[in-house]
Amino acid sequence: MLQLIPAAEYREALWKNGGGLSYEIACDDATNPTWRIAVARINRPGPFSDYRGYDRTILALEGGSVELEVNGARIPLVPLHPYGFPGEARVHAHTRGGPARDLNVMTMRDEWVHDVEIVGAPARFVLDEEEFALVYAIDGAVLVDEQRCAAGDTVAVDECESFGVTPDAGAHAAVIRITPI
Repeated sequence: MLQLIPAAEYREALWKNGGGLSYEIACDDATNPTWRIAVARINRPGPFSDYRGYDRTILALEGGSVELEVNGARIPLVPLHPYGFPGEARVHAHTRGGPARDLNVMTMRDEWVHDVEIVGAPARFVLDEEEFALVYAIDGAVLVDEQRCAAGDTVAVDECESFGVTPDAGAHAAVIRITPI
């Protein structure tokens, strides 16, 4: 089953630490999620929220540059290169060149494992029995099987054995697979 989730339908949510806003694409529970996918806007330097027990992946989308300080190590976020880190890590974002937007994936590590793969050419994916996926169109339109989505939109893929992702010329998609443990 494929379901288009237009960016206009993402739910605005305050960051856990109150330092900004995210736009929730999907989660399993709005109050206490065990998995969550959202787009966030980083307007200024500041700490990340503590998500002890979760694994996180962040992907730079657009705007100014962001460098994360993760437990004292400096990590520049590079567009089209997902960066994973534990939710309990001490993370501080340093920004340059104005606000930035990023894609965030979080899964509670004792219940789920996730993978974020960037696709810039036609690709086919096979899902395990209870696995599901979300395809986020990063910088152009993407076709997920027969469902077309514009840049910034997402297609949820559930109860499918396999699916194809075909980005338009020059476009990229983030394919997020979430698997129960």
